[in-house]
Amino acid sequence: MLRLTGVGKRFGTRQVFADVALALDAGEYVAIIGESGVGKSTLLNLIAGLEPADGGSIMFDDAELTQLSDDTLTLLRRDRFGFVFQAFHVLAHLTLLQNVSLPLLLRGQAPADSEPLAAAALDSVGLKGREASMPRELSGGELQRVAIARALVGKPRLVLADEPTGNLDQENARHVLALLRAQVKQHGAAGILVTHSEAAAATTDRIYRLRPDGLTPVDPHNQIRSDIIPG
Repeated sequence: MLRLTGVGKRFGTRQVFADVALALDAGEYVAIIGESGVGKSTLLNLIAGLEPADGGSIMFDDAELTQLSDDTLTLLRRDRFGFVFQAFHVLAHLTLLQNVSLPLLLRGQAPADSEPLAAAALDSVGLKGREASMPRELSGGELQRVAIARALVGKPRLVLADEPTGNLDQENARHVLALLRAQVKQHGAAGILVTHSEAAAATTDRIYRLRPDGLTPVDPHNQIRSDIIPG
């Protein structure tokens, strides 16, 4: 589904990383870890087509993303990608149902068709009966669950999560990570979790460490247990 070969990125004269290679199929959930500033979020942006790569190939479902126009990339993100961020980006003036319905409405679906799907997505993340609630009424952990429901309501092929527990305490982080994994697997999507926490990364199928010269697999026997996620 997703294939990165020789991908590199520089800002001015500074080479952030080079020769990144990754292969990801439907149903696989992987983590990319690394120190702050190594370029984890930048790599996610390259995969999403939000920033241009300075070399290499990014293939998604047989399409070369580095060759697509901005308009085509925008439609691809809308229709086939799902995003979960550290900042929840839940719209304060919309109800939970309206927030989760938004990706479907942007695709042109009518409210009568999108709202039952949004309600089912909220149910799947443990927020049944909260459809009419406003974001200000929710905790941080609940807001991230809304963000996960919104990311997955359109059944994306690829889910990209950038430090999704960075604003949560330990207990909420553990619940959100378990939920995110379960939802990615349930939808048969491919998923990439970017995090600085090896404990959070241990909830995925495989872990890679991003270095300036590419991605290095992390030995699973040396992984930190996923039940000690720091707050």
